[in-house]
Amino acid sequence: MKNMHTTDMRMSRTRTTTRKTSSRSSAKERITVSLSKEKVRFLKAHRGHRGTPSVSAYVERLVADAQERAQFEKLSAHTALYYDSLSAKEAEELSVWGELGESALATEEE
Repeated sequence: MKNMHTTDMRMSRTRTTTRKTSSRSSAKERITVSLSKEKVRFLKAHRGHRGTPSVSAYVERLVADAQERAQFEKLSAHTALYYDSLSAKEAEELSVWGELGESALATEEE
């Protein structure tokens, strides 16, 4: 007779699994990952630098930071595409409007 706990442990070691956690935090899911001992030591040592109470919270913050960077890069790429698509006349007009706005802000700050 196989022990279910042992079978479940072997399965989670051989592939990444995703399971919902208990009802108290239903908005989160549990995953299993394997990291080198060096990476685990790093996570444990640096989790406090961000004011996170646990390694899980620190990893979540790292992922959120990466998502923010990806969104910013996507927005920057779209913005660059927009400005690159403008004709010389349109670009000049926007530049003049920008200079007008900057001078208004400078006047307001004084």
